[in-house]
Amino acid sequence: MRLRQIALVGKDLDAAEADIRAILGLDYAYDDPGVGKFGLRNAVFPVGDTFLEVVSPKQEGTTAGRLLERRGG
Repeated sequence: MRLRQIALVGKDLDAAEADIRAILGLDYAYDDPGVGKFGLRNAVFPVGDTFLEVVSPKQEGTTAGRLLERRGG
């Protein structure tokens, strides 16, 4: 079995990106404009042959936003 991607949800994408760079020492790779159709922004970081992705809601009513609300942010 191979783990291809780990996805996290964060309220503040810029803060999450900064923490990932500072704490994990990872370099930002790209953002996928395709997630915009789901009301999200994202940042993707390569970790070997795996990806760490952070998604953040940019509009109301997204699944990611509802998860953050249920979890208290």
